[in-house]
Amino acid sequence: MPAVLRLGGFRVLVLFPPREHPPPHVHVVNADGIAVIQLVQERKCQTTMRVDGMKPRDVRKAEQIVTEHTALLLKRWREIHG
Repeated sequence: MPAVLRLGGFRVLVLFPPREHPPPHVHVVNADGIAVIQLVQERKCQTTMRVDGMKPRDVRKAEQIVTEHTALLLKRWREIHG
């Protein structure tokens, strides 16, 4: 499970197949927990799919990181998943 981005105490991960599955999404991890965020593509909006243990303010920061780096994260997701 490679960290495709590290920023401000957050690691953004893309899991490998076969465990991973569509739709394209990332796992954002910090010291307190994890947020799983679906990436924007075509007509789909960015959506926080799951949060475990992460504080609300950190979820907002994770969402901001994903928003700011969507193109890179979607590119890496597609490289890993084909």
